[in-house]
Amino acid sequence: MDLINTYIFLATKFIFLLGTFIYLIFALVIVKQTTTLSKSIYDKFNLVLIIFSYVHLIFSLFLILLAFVIL
Repeated sequence: MDLINTYIFLATKFIFLLGTFIYLIFALVIVKQTTTLSKSIYDKFNLVLIIFSYVHLIFSLFLILLAFVIL
């Protein structure tokens, strides 16, 4: 029974870590789209949007680090 619980824990850990990596890819896509958009459309809020996209990327990296530490 203990072996089954270990496998379930490892599978759950793998699924959560995979989800955080997918979220990191999503954050990278957001940064890429925001920078591409700011090159084609000029607005006074471009810098704010770029900063928010990079902050989102940093938080997603922090989430991966937190997932590794907690799990």
